[in-house]
Amino acid sequence: MKHSYIKVTLSALMLFVSAGESLAAPTPYYAIVDAGSGGSRVYLYKVDQTIPSSPAVTQFAFEKNKIKPGISTDLGDCSGYIEPLFTALNGALVSNGIPQEQVTVSLQATAGMRVISPVEQATCYGEVKSQLQTMIPRAVIGPIQTIQGRYEGAYKWLTVNYLKGTLSGGQKTAGVLEVGGGSSQMTFESPGKLNTLDFISIPFAGKSYGLFSRSYTGLGGNFSREDATDDPNAFQVGFKLASGAIGTGRYHKGKASAHKTIRDKPVHIPAQARLPALASFVGVGLYSTVALDLGLGNQISANTIDEAASVVAQTPYDQNTTNKFEFSRVYSAQLVSEMIRTWFSPSGKLIVEEAIGGKEITWTLGAALFLGSNGVLPAQ
Repeated sequence: MKHSYIKVTLSALMLFVSAGESLAAPTPYYAIVDAGSGGSRVYLYKVDQTIPSSPAVTQFAFEKNKIKPGISTDLGDCSGYIEPLFTALNGALVSNGIPQEQVTVSLQATAGMRVISPVEQATCYGEVKSQLQTMIPRAVIGPIQTIQGRYEGAYKWLTVNYLKGTLSGGQKTAGVLEVGGGSSQMTFESPGKLNTLDFISIPFAGKSYGLFSRSYTGLGGNFSREDATDDPNAFQVGFKLASGAIGTGRYHKGKASAHKTIRDKPVHIPAQARLPALASFVGVGLYSTVALDLGLGNQISANTIDEAASVVAQTPYDQNTTNKFEFSRVYSAQLVSEMIRTWFSPSGKLIVEEAIGGKEITWTLGAALFLGSNGVLPAQ
């Protein structure tokens, strides 16, 4: 199996030291299932802390490590749902000669499960745990839970900044803007402690990083689009909606749906958090997807999105397209544009990234480092 190496410059990573569950002992390998709203994927990492000031992380690549749809759509059979991922993981362990007892396996679900009742979540996670014990019986069982959005944002912030190398030498860190399938996150370094649940303190390499990390459940590309499915102005000319209406391609008129969806959320940022300039953020998820779809390169603004997307909106929709996401290109652009306008100048520039240094930007990488630190797991 092919694997890639990610060098991480850090000396001590003790994240989220609040009430929670302690791991008995660190293991060198961590398998983390990202149970997202649109699907689930398992990642396998090795965290080598031979040199505490500069641990090395190896990410192993293997096939069939993703399943669709999201776990929240199949609550009646969570054990059957997760079986393909545990099968793929077991195969990767065997292929790479990794003993089961040296891997900690964790499942952490995101926005799709945040809207499910706690009773149903507990039942589902019990089935997942039982399946894990059956299929990979000697593995160490890590957290199997729904992760809070603010922690998802913090993990992603950590991933972006150590891949960029900004967590050493007193460099200025980058904020992270993300739109996923079921939620969006905004995370950036705060100049001081805030009296809000959105504040998370991370001691790192002798320095404590205070983060403002807010998540907006329902403000993801998939979930929020449901609010616009009856608005023909949110789709290309000729696209047939489920209601029978036909897309008009009136891009700027259609932005009203996205605007309302965003403004129904707690969009106010506390003044003491000192929201940085847009240029100091990195846009990931739907931000980078919109940039790619519209041919905008790695730098976008609300204005450039609107200019390019309004042209796309007037292009007759091809019902025979092979790109299953193409039908939502117009609404995705409207959503991202309005999100930028909510907090920043429409002419401000945002750098977008799909990867940094050839490495995929995933929150699971930050989570693996956290678990490898043998710290205290955050209470969820």
